[in-house]
Amino acid sequence: MCTLSIPVSIFTFNIAINCCCHSNRVDYAFSLLATTFKRGFVPDVVTYTTLIRGLLSQNKSQEARLFFANLIKFRQVQPDVVTFNTMIDGLCKTGHADMAFWLFRSMEKCDCEPNTVTYNTIIDSLCKRGLVDDAFNLHSEMMEKCILPNVWTYNIIIQVLCNLNRWEEVGLLLDQMIHDMKISPDVHTFTILVDAYSKSGKLDDAKHIIQIMNERGVYPDIVTYNTLIHAYCSQGQMDEALAMLNTIRSKKIMPDCYTYSILVNAYCRELKLDIAMDIYRNMASDGLSPTVVTHNILLHGLCQLGKSMEALTFFYKIQGLGHKPDIVTYETLLGGLCKNHYVDKALSLFRTIECNGLIPESNTYNIIIRGCLRSKKYDGACKLVDKMVDCGFSSDAATTSVLRHLLLSKAQDPTLVALYQKCLH
Repeated sequence: MCTLSIPVSIFTFNIAINCCCHSNRVDYAFSLLATTFKRGFVPDVVTYTTLIRGLLSQNKSQEARLFFANLIKFRQVQPDVVTFNTMIDGLCKTGHADMAFWLFRSMEKCDCEPNTVTYNTIIDSLCKRGLVDDAFNLHSEMMEKCILPNVWTYNIIIQVLCNLNRWEEVGLLLDQMIHDMKISPDVHTFTILVDAYSKSGKLDDAKHIIQIMNERGVYPDIVTYNTLIHAYCSQGQMDEALAMLNTIRSKKIMPDCYTYSILVNAYCRELKLDIAMDIYRNMASDGLSPTVVTHNILLHGLCQLGKSMEALTFFYKIQGLGHKPDIVTYETLLGGLCKNHYVDKALSLFRTIECNGLIPESNTYNIIIRGCLRSKKYDGACKLVDKMVDCGFSSDAATTSVLRHLLLSKAQDPTLVALYQKCLH
């Protein structure tokens, strides 16, 4: 556009700056800011707000705070409520809640009135820190200032009250929301309630909530149903969980990977691997590709049943299909192989971790070291301890306990004594 002399404006630059920020190239965005000055344009509040959001999205909260402070200090632009909301949200998400609250209280001094979004952000931060009464006070302050709460405001507070089992206050808040404020609960509100009742073992109440949803024309989504399926599985009511899966399909709601993972995990816990495998295979019929979490659940189930070699075969099969393991996958397999006395296989697998672009963690080393110790491969354990220490890790309580137990029966073994000394250091 510039080369062809097509006119550009600050709006054009704002779009380009926003694009760079969304592409995680905030450095390009600031280069464009410099170009706006060179071309004689005056950046507006949208320009600066976009840049602040870009810095925060790349975890550059300190730079964002400095940039925002300079805007105020040098009066480059008058920040509006969107600018403040962006900064407050970023501070809350990066663990600077006190600073966010201070900025929230400073808004009026800067001739900027907080809005519903501002209050929601601060209320959410207070609730996450367990300061529920402060959140309630802020909710009351909103009403006094005629800043109307929305469904999100109520969802935030209802969520934390449910977590604390403060059911009476939940009821009062819902009553205020529906009858006084004329705000209709949304699917998220109802899902919060279904989840809370399910976790408290009140499945009848949870099902009643779903009935109320349907009566009000707010239809449950897959998140709502997943919550209920998880509750059935937690209580061992597997038939009801499977029936709920069929209900989902009858309502033309597609199960997701989490739905299947819940069921697979539940049947693995019940040691019913055949059914778990059948459910796993059914994922493809719903057009779903299993996640690494689903695979890890199945591998753990196989290892729990002592079928660690079958687990290893399954691991190589899914790798061949293009599924990438994570470090939990390896730790699950290593633990299963060592537990079932296939330590050589475990050592061989351990050596392939880095080849697959992963880095062994402290837990990974400790699992394989304990396997070596229990199989009397003390030299191998010694080398692994050296490597673990070089990586900055140390032995955990379980590994040290195994060593102590071995020393009690083989106190004179110099290799074990040397290993124990290394682990202590």
